[in-house]
Amino acid sequence: MKLLGSIYIAIAILVLTTAIGWYVDIHNEQMHERHLTVHTQLERMARLQQELNGMLSTAVLEENTLRASTYDRVGTDLDSTLQSVKQLTATLGLSDEITVVQADHDKLRTIEAHAIAAMRQEQWLQARRLLFDDDYLLTKKLYEINSETAVGALTAELGAQAQRFAKARTAALGLRVGAVLLLIGVSVVFSRRLREELRERERLGQEIQAANAMLEDSVRKRTAELEAANHQLATLSTTDSLTGLANRRKFDEVWQTEWQRATRQGTPLAVIMLDVDFFKRYNDHDGHQAGDVCLQQVAHILSGGIHRAGELVARYGGEEFVLVLPGADIADAYASAERIRVAVQAAAIAHADSPLGPVVTVSVGLAAGIPRIGTHPEHLLRAADAALYRAKAQGRNCCCLSPADLA
Repeated sequence: MKLLGSIYIAIAILVLTTAIGWYVDIHNEQMHERHLTVHTQLERMARLQQELNGMLSTAVLEENTLRASTYDRVGTDLDSTLQSVKQLTATLGLSDEITVVQADHDKLRTIEAHAIAAMRQEQWLQARRLLFDDDYLLTKKLYEINSETAVGALTAELGAQAQRFAKARTAALGLRVGAVLLLIGVSVVFSRRLREELRERERLGQEIQAANAMLEDSVRKRTAELEAANHQLATLSTTDSLTGLANRRKFDEVWQTEWQRATRQGTPLAVIMLDVDFFKRYNDHDGHQAGDVCLQQVAHILSGGIHRAGELVARYGGEEFVLVLPGADIADAYASAERIRVAVQAAAIAHADSPLGPVVTVSVGLAAGIPRIGTHPEHLLRAADAALYRAKAQGRNCCCLSPADLA
């Protein structure tokens, strides 16, 4: 934890000193630009004042007011430049120097205004006296001196600012170097401890790997046993224990799936229901064990009637069986039903107490069609069941179509 704390401290110092250096550089550049602008403006003031002086001197000496025609424009530029300098130096500690320059400027402008007025009234002697008077010349000289003083003060301020920024930058750099050295030292200690921890982890990893290998082998064996048991349970849960066919649960799942597929794809679907004729008499005459054998034989015959993928034969309940025929229309379904009926009769399973003859027979009902959206799956099943009852009513051992299929 101490190492981690040292790393955090070093990183914080690096970030802080980098930010300080960045701030100092930006601020220094801004201050330099501001000083340069002020210096330029002060020089512009001196140049404009010289231009005014020359303009007024020429005009009064030649007694020509046209020589001073641009006085107002140049004077306005000079006033604007002075205001700009005052704003720029508001935070530079030059207020006293600029105040003195402002006072000299105002005094010069006042005298010059009187001289301009005298020129415009053709009072050249008065204008000459004002512009060449000792008071005006002294004020002009003081203005020049004070302007140079302001420039010097500005230069000194710039140097002082540069020194302060240099000290700040040096201090930040020193802290940054210290932080880097701290990081290096912490890294060396951390690296040493890390190597020790890695060696210990490698030893523990080998022990854990050996233990995991034993555990994985045990889990693998147990998983295989569980998968086999689950597979057996799944098979038992969907298989009729007597006949080995799919049970009612499996049929319901397959029927829902095939119904939805046929509805989605617009393909035909058929269902066949059949019932062993007079099976109760068979049990009463030959016994339930013989009845179970009879159902197994019928189931074997039905399984042999499955010819296409997706078809299913299931024990529906008791002596009743059901076949699902995806993709089969009514003609295909009827052909399959008749083939199954004939096969059961041809198997010649003895039925001594059957009114129809000495062998087991079945009655078959079937329905087929293309399911439509909104039609319940039970509709086709009920239709096949109704057809089965019609087959029984017509004397059994026959196949009957649904009177109202979906085609």
